[in-house]
Amino acid sequence: MSRNGQSRTLSAGELAREVNAGRLKARDVILDHLEAIDAASELNAFITVCGDRALDRANNLPAGPLAGVPVAVKDMLEVQGVRTTRGSAPGLSHVARRTAPAIRRLEEAGAIVIGKANQHEIAWGVTSQNSHWGDVRNPLDHRLSPGGSSGGNGAALAARLSVIGIGTDTGGSVRIPSACCATVGFKPRQASVGLDGCFPLAPTFDTIAPMARSVSDCALTFSVLSGRQVVPVDVRGIRIASFIPMPELDRFAELGAQVIGQRELPEPRAAFSRIYEVEAALAHRRWFPSQLEGYGPEARTKLGGAYTISAVEYVHAREELGRWRREVGETLDVDALITPTLGMHTPAADAHEPDIRDRVGAFTRPFSYLDWAAVAIGPLQIASPREDVAFSLALAWENKLMTTDN
Repeated sequence: MSRNGQSRTLSAGELAREVNAGRLKARDVILDHLEAIDAASELNAFITVCGDRALDRANNLPAGPLAGVPVAVKDMLEVQGVRTTRGSAPGLSHVARRTAPAIRRLEEAGAIVIGKANQHEIAWGVTSQNSHWGDVRNPLDHRLSPGGSSGGNGAALAARLSVIGIGTDTGGSVRIPSACCATVGFKPRQASVGLDGCFPLAPTFDTIAPMARSVSDCALTFSVLSGRQVVPVDVRGIRIASFIPMPELDRFAELGAQVIGQRELPEPRAAFSRIYEVEAALAHRRWFPSQLEGYGPEARTKLGGAYTISAVEYVHAREELGRWRREVGETLDVDALITPTLGMHTPAADAHEPDIRDRVGAFTRPFSYLDWAAVAIGPLQIASPREDVAFSLALAWENKLMTTDN
């Protein structure tokens, strides 16, 4: 296979098979993608492009399930020798001395980091508007937001500038861009992928999460990240429900899933956002407010507001989170929930983020609070307390239903 851009049409699994078999050179794959990144610079999908590093890796590549696969890494995760910005001002950046273990696993499987993806500042936001590095633009429609906070990854995938992406998801940050950019994002349960080498936003809810253009590529990437093969289970008899009426439930019923109907989560007795806000302020206490000028106006407002939350509010929210999770586990009586990914239409590119944040994440946040696995297949979200169930339903949707629509 010659260097004609064809590598950009392949899935991760297909690309790795071609590279492992010697039918495709990893160097050509990287050159194809670097050229595409350069041609699509107006998207602002990347903060740092790792061209030389990627080509060096391509010349000394191990065989593996991700051999030669370009990966865009959200700029919250460390890659040795590459600056980490967290989406803030260059003065707050540092050059990483090591690579985060999650990224190292991908590299050991043959993946090649092609760049550090742009994002919402400090990973706190749903639009990927960024006053330091430029707003990420949605390649599907520049009038619309790419979502956030992992918007650079969503844009890079949709524009075929990378094959997989590694983002972080604390309240919807890989799932929201997947909905806005018509890609796929998987939020695992917290214990599945270690957070070492990833700058925190809110450690109670933070996850390292794979993104791709297909469920199967997300499953392959997650298997490498977690060290556990994704083994689909039979979807027949899986009990599914939704929060609102959804015609997609009928399609899952065709696969043999048992549709329970609609369910409501019990109302929590505290605002779990207090945990999120306080932990974000703690994560940045080394720089904020002492280096206030390094943060954009929106991040300053968010972090400053966190300082007004009392210890009583924070502790109460932490205690209530545990009680609420137990109550949900005891009363919900379903194996999975099917919801829209977004709580509203895709926002406009110039939307005022504080005005839309709660609505955009209305369906993603509950599963972060519950520590459930959740897959976003574009506008559709599938969540379950079991990762294998979430993936099985998502793979069934992709393999059996989406193909019949084409």
